[in-house]
Amino acid sequence: MAETKTVRPIAMGVGAIRIADVGDGVPGTDFTTLPLPTKSSVAFNFADPKEVKIDIEGSTEPLYVEFVKDTTDYIEFSIPTPSNDTIALLAGGTVNKGEELSPKDVWNKPTDIPSINKTFQCETLPKKGKKVIYTVVNGKIAAKISQAPGAEQAELLLVRVYVQAAITEKGETKTAFMREVTDAAPKAKAAKTASK
Repeated sequence: MAETKTVRPIAMGVGAIRIADVGDGVPGTDFTTLPLPTKSSVAFNFADPKEVKIDIEGSTEPLYVEFVKDTTDYIEFSIPTPSNDTIALLAGGTVNKGEELSPKDVWNKPTDIPSINKTFQCETLPKKGKKVIYTVVNGKIAAKISQAPGAEQAELLLVRVYVQAAITEKGETKTAFMREVTDAAPKAKAAKTASK
């Protein structure tokens, strides 16, 4: 059997970000596309492991070194001037739409800290027929309005997606984060689009 040669992708730019309800230890499939993030705001914060070592007398080198995880990995991005529906989707709370004869559009911040768990995907722009899709299988989402509008700056919704364990109902631990290189051709199943 011939060995398949892997292609080195050009992973630059963000073409889409989306979320879905988490599957059973696997990524969700029914995605909602979010508004594109602020330029250059997407950041991967994958922590370095913490070193734990056993030092011994008579040696400048440790007898044994172990690495443990010290902090939670997360992906961060911001969305400029989002709709209230997008804010509620990512930060919790409710949107008061008013009545038919008296419509409103008011986001009400939640009274408690919400617990929002979603599959998150970030997709690069197509380059040379390929694109890269980064997936957080079971992400804990935290979002807040982080920048006030000004004469030369837009209001920003800062979003963090924390990487949590992906565990099935039967207790099997699956991978929590993945990076997929795929063809740039559009997928057959289109994602829903969140209100801009």
